Amino acid sequence: MAIFNNIILAADDDNIIYNEWIEWNHFGIPNKPEWLRIILRNFYALFGHCLICTALDGCYFVTRIMPELPQHKNCHCKKLYIGFEKVKHNAKAACDIEKFTKYAFIDSNKKKLFNSWGYSSVEDAFYLQREYCKQAISQYVKGNYKLKNLDNRGQRLAIPTCLGSKWFYSGWMLCPEGKLKNATPFGGWIK
Repeated sequence: MAIFNNIILAADDDNIIYNEWIEWNHFGIPNKPEWLRIILRNFYALFGHCLICTALDGCYFVTRIMPELPQHKNCHCKKLYIGFEKVKHNAKAACDIEKFTKYAFIDSNKKKLFNSWGYSSVEDAFYLQREYCKQAISQYVKGNYKLKNLDNRGQRLAIPTCLGSKWFYSGWMLCPEGKLKNATPFGGWIK
C-alpha cells in the first residue's frame, strides 16, 4: 500500500487528490536546536540571505499549497521531495493554554463567540487546547490548509477547525518538520 500513501481523501469535498509533499530547503540552516537556528539565520542575513527564505527552511508543504519558489531573484531555496509517512510521523501541534484563558475568554468579541458555544472555564480551555491540536494535525497532514501571511518569522496557515457544528479557521505558524504553533483560536468563518 506504500504507493498510495500520498493519496488523501480531501475533507472538504470528498474528492481524492494527490498530495505530494516537499521540505523547503535553504542550505546551512538546521531545523533544531532553535537557538542555533536563530543565530545562523541572522548570521546568513549579514551576507545577504533572505530572512523569509531561512524562516521557511525545513518546513513541509503540499506542492499544490506552498509559497512561491523562487522567492526572489537571488533565491537559494530548493524543494526536497519527502514522503507522506515522514510528514505524518513528524507533524506536531502546540497550543498555549493562554490562547483561551487570556485571549479567547477575555477579548470581548471572542469571549461572546466562545461563550455562545458553551466554552468559558479553565476545564474548557484544556479541552479546547487538546481539540485544536488534534484537528490541526489531522487537517495539516491531509494538505487541508491555506497559506496566509509570510514574513521573516515564518509562514502562517489557516487551518479548518470544527467545534460542535461550527466550521471556522484557526491560525497557526508553520515551523520546521511540520510543527504547528497556534497563533489565534479564531481566524474567521469558512465560507
